[in-house]
Formats: sequence, structure tokens, C-alpha cells
Amino acid sequence: MATDDGHGGVEGVQGFQIPRLLRAAEVLCADGRVLRGRVFLPATAASHAGAMRAEEWMNDPLPFFPFLPDGEGSPVILNKEQLVVVTVAAATDRDETLDEVNVPLRRVQVECGALRLVGEVLVDMPANHSRLLDLLNRPGAFLNVRDGERHHLVAKARITRVSESPAARA
Repeated sequence: MATDDGHGGVEGVQGFQIPRLLRAAEVLCADGRVLRGRVFLPATAASHAGAMRAEEWMNDPLPFFPFLPDGEGSPVILNKEQLVVVTVAAATDRDETLDEVNVPLRRVQVECGALRLVGEVLVDMPANHSRLLDLLNRPGAFLNVRDGERHHLVAKARITRVSESPAARA
């Protein structure tokens, strides 16, 4: 029988840890603070081979996650609802399956108050649900705005306006 060991662990139960990969990230908080550091992405994903992508991880329904600020020895816990944008390297969010198929991209400008981000969004949905509005209304708290070598994971709840560029690619 397992019992509390008095140190936050359980006697008789081996520590279970999911392998994690540290990936560089910049976090813009709702209060205006910018945090630079590392996020801990699961080394494996349930739905595909390889590590979990940053977009999948941020759209996980769990409200809190650990973040290791640069220059600090231990992680802090961040609340996803208090974030505006999490920016990661495009390689951290790479989807090799989608790279192999010609998925439509739309060039957009996303505004969160005074913040403006320009990039492309991937429309990996059925043709009858391929409007920008459909993409914004689909489940998931974060929209991935691809900007070259960076992906901006934008909290949908913080988006005030989205416009599609006339030069959008289909």
C-alpha cells in the first residue's frame, strides 16, 4: 500500500516522469511583461511520431504550465489565460506530415490591442470550413501565426481584430 512520505511524494511509488524537451520561447504576458526562457515540450506525441508540437501543447486544455526563465535555476508556473503570445522557433512547431501536402495558407494581420503580428495561418480544415472565421472559431485557445522562422501562438481570447491580406495564398 502506498503512503505519503511527508515530502510531497508517495512511499512505494517510483517517480513517473514524461520525457521533456526544453525549447526556447518568448512569452508576452497580458500585463505587458516579456519573459524569455524555455518551455518543456513532451518528447512524444499521442497523435503522431516525434515530439509534441508547440501549437498542440499550448492548445492542450490544461491551464498552467512550467516555464524556465533565462538566468533562473528553477521554473515558474504560468497561466495560459494570462498570456497574449508565446513565440517559438518554427522548428519547434514543425509538422512534417503537413509539410508534405499542399495545405492552404492565408496571409493575415492579427491584432491584440496595439500589438500587430503579420504572418500566415494554416487552414487544415475541410473546404466547407476553410474561412478565416472558421479557423478562429475552431477549438483551441491559441492561433498559430507563422512568421518565417518564428511561430507566434496567439491567445484567441486576446485577439481584437484579424484581417486577411489581399495577397493571401490559397
